[in-house]
Amino acid sequence: MKPILFRGKKKSRSVAIRSQRIDTSEIPDLANTTGWVRGLMYRPVLQPISIRLPAPDIATAQKLARKKGIPYQTYIKTLLHDALERELGTNSLR
Repeated sequence: MKPILFRGKKKSRSVAIRSQRIDTSEIPDLANTTGWVRGLMYRPVLQPISIRLPAPDIATAQKLARKKGIPYQTYIKTLLHDALERELGTNSLR
């Protein structure tokens, strides 16, 4: 197959044909962004910390997180968040 020039570089004819068959009809028109809304989801700023936890607690968290199919650090973060929400709820009633 005879190579053809494709944007200044030699490409095979099959590559050029495949590039022409790419369907771009579902790509949104970026010139018209009226009505678009940014930042609907709240995402808190994460601050990296270092904390020392007992090894048996980490092992238990890893085991329970594995059963749930989530990373253990995410599991610990969820437990901490839930406990803080509970504590905040009981203290705000006083």
